[in-house]
Amino acid sequence: MKSSDWISVKDRLPKIGERVIVYQQYTDNSTFTRMATMVKICQDYRWYDDDGFNLEYITHWQKIVLP
Repeated sequence: MKSSDWISVKDRLPKIGERVIVYQQYTDNSTFTRMATMVKICQDYRWYDDDGFNLEYITHWQKIVLP
């Protein structure tokens, strides 16, 4: 991950319901980027992709910038 546009989830989270690009790094070091939205369910925060799948291992995120 090289771009300085990535924000660590340890530093800051996006607004609830804001659609962003997320970076996932699994324990086997495989990585993925995809669109996702963070939601709050009770006291828990969860990430979901556009198909409604719960995402894990999110390490960074960035805003979607349209030209």
